[in-house]
Amino acid sequence: MGKVERYTQAMIRDYVKKGFWTDQLTVDFWERNADLYPDDDALVDSSFRVTWSEGVRIIHRITAKFLDLGLKKDDVILCQLYNSVPLSLTRLACEKAGILVAIVGTKFRETEIAAVLARTQSVGAVFPARFRRFDFFKMFSEMKERFEHLEHLFVVGESAAEGSISFYDMMQDTASLERLRDELDKQRFDPFEYTEITTTSGSTGIPKCVEWVACARLATAREYVKDLEMTRNDVVAAVSPSISGSAETLIHRTPPQLGAKTVMLEHFTPEQACALIEKEGVTAVGAVPTHLVRLVNFSGLKDYDLKSLRFIQVSGGLLPYHLGVETEQKLNCKVVQGYGGMDIGAVAAGYLSAPQEIRLKTVGRILRGNEVTLLDTESGAKVPKGEVGLVTVEGPHCVGGYFQDPTATSESRIDGKFNMGDLGTIDKAGHLYLRGRVKDVIIRGGQTIYPKEIEELLVEHPMVSEAALVRMPDVEMGEKACAFVVAKGSGSFTFEEMVSFFKERQLAAYKIPERLEWVEELPLVAGGNKINKRELEERLKAALQSEAR
Repeated sequence: MGKVERYTQAMIRDYVKKGFWTDQLTVDFWERNADLYPDDDALVDSSFRVTWSEGVRIIHRITAKFLDLGLKKDDVILCQLYNSVPLSLTRLACEKAGILVAIVGTKFRETEIAAVLARTQSVGAVFPARFRRFDFFKMFSEMKERFEHLEHLFVVGESAAEGSISFYDMMQDTASLERLRDELDKQRFDPFEYTEITTTSGSTGIPKCVEWVACARLATAREYVKDLEMTRNDVVAAVSPSISGSAETLIHRTPPQLGAKTVMLEHFTPEQACALIEKEGVTAVGAVPTHLVRLVNFSGLKDYDLKSLRFIQVSGGLLPYHLGVETEQKLNCKVVQGYGGMDIGAVAAGYLSAPQEIRLKTVGRILRGNEVTLLDTESGAKVPKGEVGLVTVEGPHCVGGYFQDPTATSESRIDGKFNMGDLGTIDKAGHLYLRGRVKDVIIRGGQTIYPKEIEELLVEHPMVSEAALVRMPDVEMGEKACAFVVAKGSGSFTFEEMVSFFKERQLAAYKIPERLEWVEELPLVAGGNKINKRELEERLKAALQSEAR
């Protein structure tokens, strides 16, 4: 089942010959490091500090338990865990056992979980008993009654209720993997099979399941090592969810290839993030723009020693230039960007040696080996250099297709390349500038408004912390722009003052938002890494309907 249908033998041979793909799995690097650096810290969270040798022993124990329970190659285990040692070790044990792991974010609830269980036919689930005041055990117990194929509930917590298996007990089991060596050899994933099933954020409805291939993700990690000048002495921190985006590669795939330490932050607050950086000597952080907003506005920032920090890699949303500059000034580190998609993998990435303008205004260079083409959104023709076009990509950093959905896989591509759904331009040096999502572009009376441009201007206002621009239906113009804004501190301004602010910036009149909405925070999609503009548009629609009554 793990074969990626769109990977041709010619494609595989080409990427192997060029050195992008190897036959190694992520768990192979853990086992290598257990021999080379047995007593060095490998993985740390608030409850565990695991060395490479300890980590491998635990991985083998969990693997043995899975096999003893009768799990076979390509069986699926759903994993819904926060950033933690159990999250990483579950993924690695499944990879070792030849078992597919379906990874979902902690914000998914019954509707999304049921959809993933039905699609993947998962035979087991790994989850916390409770997290962030939500009873996961209750939800999965109900799911077990609903889905006959869901046989095994593995609970991360101090105790496991009747009918479930304690994950902590599995970590401490004394079962040996040697007796299962023959079975393991039979179940090992082939080099270019997909080993994980990840899920999209569900921002447009039910999440889609995507085939993730270790060779593609590990290839991207090797590019990060070069471009971010990483070594075994780096300490990498997961601040945003380590199951998605560039953070997944930076956290889960890169440190094992170097033998570097990874530290996991279960839930982000500025205080906890700063304390973690100071305590562990963190040098590299994976984050989303919202985290930077909260860090630069954190009143206690100066109370922490953050001098170890070399860089923050930002992904999951468009980074306002002003925010990037402020972050570099206040945290005294470099900010780079990563760009890709859960549906396809990595497309481009920033590099530390780039000037600040390039690091903060672009998502970096197209990754080595990737082929990116920009297309006219109406004609489908390739756009001239320097003009805005729809981003399409194919290359060794691109993962498989949609899980058991060849139709969706085919429909997601244009002339063989994946449709990113983003608009961008590429300069002569190969840097990619993003202008925003195609679906977010606002067409006002035939004139195009790119939300990113307006959002970046808004956050330059001293009273604005975050901003999101969404479309507002209009009988005459078709669409107009509405700005949702989060205040910085207790500040605010009127609609008229906002208009004056834009006029002072000499913004074209048609681009100025024609409605202003103040909110306490911007909603995020279930994956926690992007602003949910669909929800903002629904709020706006409800407000307009209420006003019309």
